[in-house]
Amino acid sequence: MTGKLRVILALGAVISILTIHLNIQEGNAMPRDSQKGQPQHEAGCQYKPEVNTLNKLALVFAKAAAKHQDDKSDNLVLSSYNATTALSMLSKGANGQTKEELAQTLFGTDADAMDAEIDKLAALNAEILDANKEQVTLKTANGIWTNDDILTLNGNYAADLKNIFDAEINGEHFSDPSVPGKINKWASDNTNGLIDNIVDKLTKDDYAILASALYFKGDWTKKFDKALTEDRGFTTDDGAVSDTPMMQQNFSKKGDITYLDGGDYEAVAMTYGEQDYKEGKEPTMRLVLMRPKDDSNAARDWLSDQANGQVPAWTDPTAFERVIGQVELPHMDIKQKHDLIPVLKEMGINTVFDEDRADLKGMIEEKNEQLAVNKVTHDVVFKTDEEGSEAAAVTTIGVIRATSIQMPPKRIDIKFDRSFAFALQDIKTGTVLFAGAVNKPNNEMKPKAAAKGPKR
Repeated sequence: MTGKLRVILALGAVISILTIHLNIQEGNAMPRDSQKGQPQHEAGCQYKPEVNTLNKLALVFAKAAAKHQDDKSDNLVLSSYNATTALSMLSKGANGQTKEELAQTLFGTDADAMDAEIDKLAALNAEILDANKEQVTLKTANGIWTNDDILTLNGNYAADLKNIFDAEINGEHFSDPSVPGKINKWASDNTNGLIDNIVDKLTKDDYAILASALYFKGDWTKKFDKALTEDRGFTTDDGAVSDTPMMQQNFSKKGDITYLDGGDYEAVAMTYGEQDYKEGKEPTMRLVLMRPKDDSNAARDWLSDQANGQVPAWTDPTAFERVIGQVELPHMDIKQKHDLIPVLKEMGINTVFDEDRADLKGMIEEKNEQLAVNKVTHDVVFKTDEEGSEAAAVTTIGVIRATSIQMPPKRIDIKFDRSFAFALQDIKTGTVLFAGAVNKPNNEMKPKAAAKGPKR
């Protein structure tokens, strides 16, 4: 690496990397010293299969979200890890094709094996929280709020949410206008106030709100000096240059920063948490920052191209070299709200949104009722300054009672006053007994002349 590496990114385009690395940090995953003949291994081979599945899913999520983002020049930040947790809660009440699509999209498996994958996800989450508890602030929270006015939550489903996801179970009356405030307060409490509005209003036909929250706050292992921060030019994808506060740090001690030459990109990784080998303390989280070498290649497009079914080298800390050098990094303060329904449809989840075909009967006791999902939103915040980073995400899923909100029947006005075809069909078997076409009225179809009265 040259003495000065300016990390100039399309802001936020690769910030999903923080969430990706919630999944892969382990104590023995150490970067290497630069050596010729360094043994090579396939990226991700040292991690659990579920970790690689989640990391690849993060890239698929980012690609689909970028495609459906209204402003393609905007920043992009999301946590697929958080969204996967919310959708996994939903899937515990799903059956049939609904569950099959969730299983294939989220875990690359079938519906029968999905419950085992969810158990692995829950165990991984517990492992991550435990590994980071002494070094950074990291917490997750889950909850469900149901409308007791219309349906009854299935006891087994509620037990699964509680036992697997440690979810809060809240029975409410959605006719009460205070309920959205309760849900929003839950979101705020579990994201340190970063996300405080996930539900605007509820209707009498809304049955449930499921929500999953993720919060992170960590100090850099090597903090930036605020006195060195100054406004400098940031080049956007369209070539425009605008001034933004740019932090600067000279990493003069080997190993304080790590570097990867990935061929078509360069990457650096900076860590969070205290490093004190005498006390047995090591950083537990890292932020990977990547810059395509081709300045004409937008970072968001490059990130989308990473969704190729492979585990990228930049997810592997052992692929990085311990180096020295200078890094310039802009402040980040990104807040976004994504509608995930088009994103999930792009990824292959469709049936759960279909009011006629969705099967979420495992959520409720009443088996003659039809439920469907009409809302999946993803609120996310990411901030970075000289001290460190703070991030939060909340995925919110809205479930409706579909049978009670049928759209008004379509009104038609059709006249068979020109040639038409017809068929007589048995409804039960579908057998057509007669078929034909009418091209003109015949004599039998014409009105008969009124009978004339007797002559007088």
